Amino acid sequence: MLLCPDEVNISDINSVQSLSPRNFSTIDIPNKSKKKLLSFLDDKAPCHFGEEPGSFAYVSNSSIAFVRNSCIDQLNYSNQLSKEIYLNPKYGYENMLCDEDVLLCKDANIGDSCIFLCEKEKEYVISSGVVKLNFKNNIFKYYCLAFLQDEYFLHQLDALTPRGATIRHAGSKFLECFIPELNTEERKLVPLLEACLKNSAYAERISLTKLNAANTAIKNDFLEEDEEYELPSFSAVNKSLRLDGGYYSTVVNNINHSLNKYSNGTITLNDFGFILKRGPNLAKRDLGRSIKSNDYKKNYHLLVYPSDISDNGYILKEVYLGARNSVWYMKSGDILFSAEGTVGKVFVICDEKMKFITNFHGLIISPKNKKISLENSIILGQYLHFLRSYGYFDKVSVGGQGGSFAVNYWEGFRIPKFDAKLKKKVAMLYHSGAKLNPGTFCLTELDKAGVFELNHFRIKCQEVVKMIVKDIKNGIPNNRDYYLSSIA
Repeated sequence: MLLCPDEVNISDINSVQSLSPRNFSTIDIPNKSKKKLLSFLDDKAPCHFGEEPGSFAYVSNSSIAFVRNSCIDQLNYSNQLSKEIYLNPKYGYENMLCDEDVLLCKDANIGDSCIFLCEKEKEYVISSGVVKLNFKNNIFKYYCLAFLQDEYFLHQLDALTPRGATIRHAGSKFLECFIPELNTEERKLVPLLEACLKNSAYAERISLTKLNAANTAIKNDFLEEDEEYELPSFSAVNKSLRLDGGYYSTVVNNINHSLNKYSNGTITLNDFGFILKRGPNLAKRDLGRSIKSNDYKKNYHLLVYPSDISDNGYILKEVYLGARNSVWYMKSGDILFSAEGTVGKVFVICDEKMKFITNFHGLIISPKNKKISLENSIILGQYLHFLRSYGYFDKVSVGGQGGSFAVNYWEGFRIPKFDAKLKKKVAMLYHSGAKLNPGTFCLTELDKAGVFELNHFRIKCQEVVKMIVKDIKNGIPNNRDYYLSSIA
């Protein structure tokens, strides 16, 4: 909550050295027991600042990974590997990070934070826009991280950071932001916060690993690159009636070549047992009076926008929708496909517990009947994901702003007839049926789960953290069992 003071002391102006009204705004919560973030950090070295080696040190690949602001965002609990770049090791960088360090952005995307997860055989350097926080006690780490990702901390830091620059710089002002004090009742909830935050971060990384494994299995079985490819003739262009260059790229040619050469043959979408349809219209005339909420509500539907599907396989943002009228939701075996903008993102519905719905911009690939196995839905979804990761949809989608691959462009779309062994392997990577407990962190159990279970689990863990933080801000923390039962 942003509060405007009635008056400002001259001493406050002198200490801030600014006349901007924004620097004197205050943000408060009902809980009056608060301390600055600095008080939770090591007295001698509260944080380690990164460095900027310069673009001359950038290389295409090496054992030294450079973690920049873009590797950290508000939508993920872990650092994003796809955003890393690499540094030339001959300049002698020292490793700056360890597993499960807490990183915070002080420049550009100020306030974004994450749990850093190391990859084997890499050393890490952080950029000058990122800091590593050093906590006095390990019990403070996950408690503070839960509040670093909350709007209370983010609004404070935003208010303290000068505006007007192309890239905003918070300096060390994040140390002056307040979070609720860790009292007796709050301490009882720290183990649950730690388990949920670590579960969320590792679920993201394991989900990526499983998707990559499915991609690799499909690639090894299907892809056969055409080494004799030549640019198309005029007659070929005239036949296809496509003038966009991407349609004739080596990427598209390699996919078509692989389909033609695939030993088991190919099949059309219709013959495979699937149909295409648009997502529902969420207008008031169809739903009646409806309510959207960012917080988990029992019996609400989970509204998934296609653009919110992560490249790592899980849903990035949760919006819950409740409506007066009955709401159509996606059934088990349905595939949500992003047909506009970020074309090619997919999410396969493997059960109906969360009642996923989407909007009109989502393209749904549905089984014609219940005889179509879930394995067929998963292998089709993962084949589409493989095509996106290979760059196929970037080349064949049409129009601006990310392009479109709508219903009328699916005519002639072919699917390899993958054998039963590959289908089963990919299906287990995506949906294993494993049961996970948000209150317990266990890497072995997480690794048993498929991408679909990891998505559900991450959502539950995220909602537990949000509920605990909200109650602590209001000064009314509840017990562990209350939060776990709320998302059961």
